[in-house]
Amino acid sequence: MAKGLAQSPALAALSSRQISVLSGQIPLGPHGRQLLSEILTAGQHQSWLAVIILSATLADVALYEESWSGADSQSDTEADYGMGLDWLSRREREKLDWLRGRRNRLVHYEGPVDGLLGQADDVAILARDADRAVSALLPLLDGLEQF
Repeated sequence: MAKGLAQSPALAALSSRQISVLSGQIPLGPHGRQLLSEILTAGQHQSWLAVIILSATLADVALYEESWSGADSQSDTEADYGMGLDWLSRREREKLDWLRGRRNRLVHYEGPVDGLLGQADDVAILARDADRAVSALLPLLDGLEQF
């Protein structure tokens, strides 16, 4: 196991899910599979900011990618697709909300953001939040096996 993965229990758990994705047990299309691979690579290289951003992106893709595969672009709208989050617990949905908010604060500059302040503990903050980001993603991926 690569150094970055050894430091993150959530990334190690995500790595174990990759087999389920590749075998089709967890239904992700090519977009989702590539994002999963990129998250694991970013984790191996301790690119914590990338892990957070890619995790939020994979959460969005996991909910919508497969549902769009048969969409007729002329008659169907985005509102007609996607499985929603009602099958996740309230706590799991709150974690995904945190992830989306964290990603947005990192990507859309609106002022200083923890982990990007030039402080001695920036890397530790980003590593902690990367683990939290992947932890938020895991129940969503696990639940996809139901669909």
